[in-house]
Amino acid sequence: MRLTFGHLGDWIVDPRELALCLGMSATDLRRMERQGQVDARIKAGSDEGAGQTLVTVRLPDRGWRGTFDRSGALIGEDFW
Repeated sequence: MRLTFGHLGDWIVDPRELALCLGMSATDLRRMERQGQVDARIKAGSDEGAGQTLVTVRLPDRGWRGTFDRSGALIGEDFW
């Protein structure tokens, strides 16, 4: 999985890959997003994580956090 910079200045994670991490289909993830059930946040790392980016996605019954390096490569992830 990669974190890329979009043409509108936004950060993008492929929703198909994200859906797999969350154990669901991309269609279900998009539906939940339209219904306001997806909370997604992006935060720059600090201290020992400086230069990294943290992406956190929360659903009503599960969540995922990915840590990406400066190049946008996924270097770690947590699930709950």
